[in-house]
Amino acid sequence: MPAHRLISALLVWLAASLAHAAEIAVVIPGETALTQEFVEALRERRPEDRVTVASVQQYEQSTPDADVLVTMGQRSMAWRLASQTDTPTIATYVTASSVQAIEAQLPASVQALLATPKPQRQLALARLLLPRLDTVGLLHSPATASRVDAWRKAAQEQQLEVSAALVGEASELARRVADVLDSSDALVGLDDPSIYNADNLKTILLTSYARNKVLIGPSAPFISAGSLSTTYSTAREMADSVDQMLNATWAPAAVRYPEQFSVLSNQQVARSLGLPIPDDDRLAEILSQQEQLP
Repeated sequence: MPAHRLISALLVWLAASLAHAAEIAVVIPGETALTQEFVEALRERRPEDRVTVASVQQYEQSTPDADVLVTMGQRSMAWRLASQTDTPTIATYVTASSVQAIEAQLPASVQALLATPKPQRQLALARLLLPRLDTVGLLHSPATASRVDAWRKAAQEQQLEVSAALVGEASELARRVADVLDSSDALVGLDDPSIYNADNLKTILLTSYARNKVLIGPSAPFISAGSLSTTYSTAREMADSVDQMLNATWAPAAVRYPEQFSVLSNQQVARSLGLPIPDDDRLAEILSQQEQLP
């Protein structure tokens, strides 16, 4: 079917489906506390619909009979992309890194809702925490080089400069971290698992703190390890965003960040660096208010 006809059919189908009680199938990689909380929250937000849940293993040879699919995680999204269905699908809990390679090939029937923090939001958070912030440092690998321009654009919106460095080999990491920190006021972590991982984190943090500088992001799991702060979306906030996307006009092949979010900070790191930062709820409130400004 030609692309424009497929898109038109999807819009008509989705509008008709959501005009009455819809069948929404949530496809998960496996049952966890996170998947349980997400499904529970989605059911609360859509009481008129029937929300079912099943693991991707159950659908390896078939596709659920549903009006809408909601996949969770990279594995579930890969299953959906490999299937022959045109059922409207919202792929959640995927990262910018995982979507980047396939974004141009996303079918019109799929939208992606990223778990990765929004660049503009991360930089706005950095400015709130560090009022004298002028230049942010970015480390990227060859795989994420194409995303640096988006971060530069987001930085311009915050009136910030960017000092970026390519980490081509693991052996270059310590030197690149030092170079970037020497030319910036703070390090902001990209969603780049080849750089921000358990093996590299100690080097990144020790080099940062030796220069009395902080790491913002790249995601919530890094906060307890020593990163200062990050934005992120809880399972309930992700469900809120899915609910909004289902209520809105279908946007073919759109890649979005959640509208709802929280802030998570490491107060011990803040105290050790002498940074009197507001509590997380207040930070999230301020950022949300900023995003609503014209």
